[in-house]
Parts: sequence; C-alpha cells; structure tokens
Amino acid sequence: MHMTPKLTLSAARRLKRNNDFVRVRKNGKIYRCQYFAFFSTIRAESWADISSSRIGISASKRLGNAVARNRVKRRLRELFRKWQHLIRPEADIILSSRFPAIAGDFEDMEQRFLHAIKYNGLRRHQPDDAT
Repeated sequence: MHMTPKLTLSAARRLKRNNDFVRVRKNGKIYRCQYFAFFSTIRAESWADISSSRIGISASKRLGNAVARNRVKRRLRELFRKWQHLIRPEADIILSSRFPAIAGDFEDMEQRFLHAIKYNGLRRHQPDDAT
C-alpha cells in the first residue's frame, strides 16, 4: 500500500509567539495586495538554530465567522507550504489576510504570493536559477 507523504507544516515552520509577530511587522518589508499584507524579515545570524523559513498567519474577525477565517488561513498556509522551497531559509513571514481572500481565486492569490516573495527579496539563491 502506498502512503501519501505528510503535507502539513511542522511546528518549527510556524511563528506562534506574539513578539515574533511584532518583530516581523515592526522591522520587516511589506507587500500589500487585495488578498493579504505580506510582512517579511530576515533573521540575524544569532538565530542559527532555526534552519528554515517560518510563517505566521493572521485573520481578523472582520473577515467573518470562524469557518470563513479558518478557510482563508488554510489557503494562505497552503501557499507557503507549496512554495517554501523557493524562500530563503532565514526568512520569517507574516500573512495578514484581507476580506477579498474569502472568495478570491486561488491561482491569483498564488501569483501574488510568488510576486511578494520576489518583491521582498526572499528568493532562495540557487546557481541553476535563471531569474
């Protein structure tokens, strides 16, 4: 029997502490689009024990009920999970969802997420990367 690989994000890849959210929002670069605000910062060398990019997602109660907020958060988490291999390992990212994300087209959100990575200078440097 073939088992599918686990496609969740490990706890090490998530920002959970309030001071992490505050640090990224205060010191990071920002990219805004209709679906989300994308805050990012690069961790200092002193954080060498953390070897992968991390994400935090916020969804305000203004988005709607818990079902709507959780759906938006799942979609944003999936964007990060799908494209984390492109992101520099020392990056911390916060995605703050906006109202249009509830009914937004996933492919459009994906294109804007990829643009945000490039815009904020988070692309992983690879020798075979032509861009």
